[in-house]
Amino acid sequence: MNPSQRTVLGRLTRNAVRRNPTTAVVLVLFVALSAALASSAGALIVTVTGASASLMEQARTPHFLQMHAGTVDSERMAAFAAENERVEEFAVVPMLNVDGSTIRVTGAGTDTTLAPGLQDNSFVTQNAEFDLLLDTDGAVIEPEPGTVWLPLYYADLLDLEEGQTLTVTGPDGAVDLEVAGFLRDSQMNYSYASSKRLLVAPAVLEQLTGVVGQAGAIEYLIQFRLADVAAVSQFEAEYRTAGLEANGPTLTWTLFALVNSLSGGITAAVVILVTVLLVAIALLCIRFTLLTTLERDYREIGVLKAIGVRDRELRRLYLRRYLVLAAIGAVIGLAGSLALSPVLLADVQRYLGPTGRTIPSLFLGLALSALIVAVVVLAVRRTLRRLATVSPVQAIRTGAPVADTARRRPARLLSALGDRPATSVRLGLRDVLRRPTLYVVPLVIYALGAFILILPQNLHTTVTAPGFVTYMGAGVSDVRVDAQGDSADRVADLDQRLAQDPRVAAHAVLATASYTAADADGAPVTVKIESGDLAAFPLTYADGVAPSADTEIALSRLQADVLGAGIGDRVMVTPVAPDRDRGVSLELTVTGIYQDITNGGHTAKMVAPHTAADLMWTAVYADFDPGVDVPTAIADYAAAYPDLEVSSVREYIVATMSGTIDALRAVAIAALGIGLAVAALITVLFMRLLIVRDAFGIGVMRALGFRDGQVQVQYLVRSAVVLAVGVLLGAVGARFLGGGLAGLFLSGVGLSDLSLVASPWLAYAASPLALLLVVALATAVSTRPDTHLAISTTIKD
Repeated sequence: MNPSQRTVLGRLTRNAVRRNPTTAVVLVLFVALSAALASSAGALIVTVTGASASLMEQARTPHFLQMHAGTVDSERMAAFAAENERVEEFAVVPMLNVDGSTIRVTGAGTDTTLAPGLQDNSFVTQNAEFDLLLDTDGAVIEPEPGTVWLPLYYADLLDLEEGQTLTVTGPDGAVDLEVAGFLRDSQMNYSYASSKRLLVAPAVLEQLTGVVGQAGAIEYLIQFRLADVAAVSQFEAEYRTAGLEANGPTLTWTLFALVNSLSGGITAAVVILVTVLLVAIALLCIRFTLLTTLERDYREIGVLKAIGVRDRELRRLYLRRYLVLAAIGAVIGLAGSLALSPVLLADVQRYLGPTGRTIPSLFLGLALSALIVAVVVLAVRRTLRRLATVSPVQAIRTGAPVADTARRRPARLLSALGDRPATSVRLGLRDVLRRPTLYVVPLVIYALGAFILILPQNLHTTVTAPGFVTYMGAGVSDVRVDAQGDSADRVADLDQRLAQDPRVAAHAVLATASYTAADADGAPVTVKIESGDLAAFPLTYADGVAPSADTEIALSRLQADVLGAGIGDRVMVTPVAPDRDRGVSLELTVTGIYQDITNGGHTAKMVAPHTAADLMWTAVYADFDPGVDVPTAIADYAAAYPDLEVSSVREYIVATMSGTIDALRAVAIAALGIGLAVAALITVLFMRLLIVRDAFGIGVMRALGFRDGQVQVQYLVRSAVVLAVGVLLGAVGARFLGGGLAGLFLSGVGLSDLSLVASPWLAYAASPLALLLVVALATAVSTRPDTHLAISTTIKD
């Protein structure tokens, strides 16, 4: 390349930014947003997995846990542990279960019970060797006499503080304890775990046991640490074969890890989804900008090709320009992620503690930012293939492609001129209809921006809607009552009362017991099967239908994957604790597959009576007649059965999913800001580029007497029309495609296909209006009069 060629190339590079700095700034911001979100999502994933693993290692979480309501044969359990070569440590830990309505916290403006948490509350002492309860600094807690340590869950749910007084009331008196602090529990940290442990000193536990008396119940945690955590499934089968105590849920290391990372994982999945859409928007913007730039530089490109500059050197010129812009954006995005990540990680670090993975998080953020830059460069390279089609003769003679010179003829533009007020509006509409291909890119970007804005809102609305309970393995009902396996008499009494209550339209009792079945490889696995009248409060099935005969079964999506079973396959299930009279194996045909995020996503349902002797838990559902005051009816049953967990479906969902609901609310708010920012940036970018394209037509209109305000109205009409269509497409896409797209990222927790519920006023009224205001403001700012619109200059050019 000779010096004259280098001079022309250098002038092109300098003029690119000087003539339209807004374009460069907008492109940098798009890449920065993408890089910031990608880096933050990567940091969130690394931190969640690292923090969960770190907490479980510090607490020495058991690899296998069997909850048991009833007596435990300690000698037989010790013998089993001694003889099993997989076992390194074991412990049988007693817990005193106390109803949350009898536990009251007062002081510092607070007066509440623990009942709103809908949790099984158990007082425990600190363990000696493993399953340790830690404070928020990660230290093992040694509670003082007269004090109690509460789960962080209650601190956030009920806004509790240290120094408040916790009072436990029982038949034989009351015990006052000072809240000494809040603990991290590697087993029961989050709301997804339906039980919570309250830590006290041994003397306090003995005192509480005496005060609570028959109103409380002793439940045991039978815990094992294994030599190899990967052998949990084999160990569980050996435990079942030995016929040891198993009247309660069975939990494993894998499930603890899943529950601890679930909320952060869902947040990361949504952020990644938004990032992917944002990168797509950035690529569309870059393509549109580059094509406009090539059109503007058409004559210079022709001159360069005429004097011998090769296409490869021209591509390198433009590629270097966009590489610099993308790199600057990536650096800004990385810096921005340092401020964004702590916001996303606040809940994770509060519940799980520090991770020790700061350096891996930074490296992952750097790698993801570099990946975004690489994608941008590849997109630019692909678009620059058009340089090969530029004809030097045509470029020097006309300064524009043939199609563009035809498009810029003013005759059709001036055909609708007049003095009527609607003229500017008609001109704006006519331009959209006359050049539809020009508006395709902003249309797609507006649609994606609306999708980014509306989808997280719809996810949050869906999770908080009563119908979401169908994704939690239950049907929609007015009231739900949960009881542990040892509450058979109380459940029977409740069943009878509901049957006799004239306010009740329908009710059903569904009991869950533990069975074993062969997985896809033939190894035994535990299956939690719920039995009862499934038709009374039906689920929504992703595939197939609900079981209707004693020979049929339905499986959750993840349970079906584990068993390798599909619709029409037969599954043999054997009760873990067989009933003496009916304790036989059942061969059942799979009729349906449903989605369930509870119990690690591994559940099943049948209508056949249980052949198991022990029930893990029972859920009672009821609907009231129209006109019945449902909150009052629920309060009546809660007062009559204080030892059971009585709640509305909405309360149950909020209590169980509070972590995810809070995370989705935060993501929805962030997505609102991102969506509005995207709309503003693309409007500014597109309007500035459009003014460059339309400089000749604008000059002619001003020469004919059009005021600048009238010209601006045309651009406002264009952007409003394109935005309206884009928002419509985005809203429809979020409604009908959002659930499946979200399912791609959430399938690991049991949700492969969500039917999203939208809030009409938020998704279809407030959000579009906010977008319209932002776009109108951005259009007005970016199309205001400027010196480059001088009549003489624009017509001459």
